Amino acid sequence: MKISPEDVRQQQFGTKFRGFNIEEVDSYLELIANELEELYRENSRLRDDLQSIRRKNEEMKQNEINFRTMIVSAQEFKEDISTKSRKEAELVIKQAEIKAGEIIAGAEQKAYSLEKRIADLRNEKNQFEIALKSMIENHLNMLNSSPE
Repeated sequence: MKISPEDVRQQQFGTKFRGFNIEEVDSYLELIANELEELYRENSRLRDDLQSIRRKNEEMKQNEINFRTMIVSAQEFKEDISTKSRKEAELVIKQAEIKAGEIIAGAEQKAYSLEKRIADLRNEKNQFEIALKSMIENHLNMLNSSPE
């Protein structure tokens, strides 16, 4: 049974011959009632403090959950960016290798064409020299065979 300060103040005791001094009892009951009121106020304040602490604790737990979620998201984002960057780098390298291959193939084709052109020009030069020698020999033969 809960006893309130008001219950203590209103408590009445019967009197007997040679009983307690009523003024002392009333004074003591008032002192007890005041102490009880103070204890109720302190208990109420402590309950409020406990409720506030529990709310703050729940907020901190939620903040911790949110923080952990953000960390996981940030790590996933980092991994995603790293993966995408690696793939992009690999793609750029492959494209560069393909382009380099095309350039090399083009250069080799040009070199082959130039070598063929040089061979054709040498062939033409040889044929021209042969034709020129033949013509010079013909002219010399004509000059030598002509009557003097």
